[in-house]
Formats: sequence, structure tokens, C-alpha cells
Amino acid sequence: MAKFTSLLEGKEIENPTEDFRAAQRVEQYRLGPEALYIPAGLRWNYLPLREIQEAEEAHRSVTAGKCVAVTERRPTLLLKTESQTFTLNLERPASLKPFLDALQKK
Repeated sequence: MAKFTSLLEGKEIENPTEDFRAAQRVEQYRLGPEALYIPAGLRWNYLPLREIQEAEEAHRSVTAGKCVAVTERRPTLLLKTESQTFTLNLERPASLKPFLDALQKK
């Protein structure tokens, strides 16, 4: 059985196991009705959706190659809570939509 730990001390959801079972997979993350799950080895950390105050699209640049450098822009999602900011690194721009949709519904 997976272990679930809230990233915000004192801000837990009632039943993370059930929420995780109902979660949809978005790249390496899981997005449940009540929380966003982030893999941490054999465990899962989660961020309750109700605690997210702001979500913002951003990007990061990945540079590869020695002789001919190639820079690729990849999507990133910045999540702001009352006490912290979290960054989710994504591979595909289409992966931003499920996160933004879920956060607008909360």
C-alpha cells in the first residue's frame, strides 16, 4: 500500500487512499478530486487542491548538445499556496490543461 504525505503541514485531506484511486494520471503526477499527487520514490506526496491559491503557466528551457546547442522550451506549472510555491515540470504543453481545469473547479 502506498503511503501518502501532505506537503503542507496540518493541511491533510480526509481519505487520500480513496482520492488517489479516483485520480487521473497526468504524466508522472496524479490529479484526484481533492488533491494533486507527486511521486516521491515508493511514496506519494500530495498537495490539497483547496490550499492552492494561484496557478500560473510558465516554462523552462532545456539545453542539450555540445557542438550545436539546442534549446527546447518545456511547460511548467507554478502553484502558490499561503506558505509555499511548488513547481511541476511537465513534458507536453497539453498536460497543463487538466491541472488548470481542476483548479478552476475547486
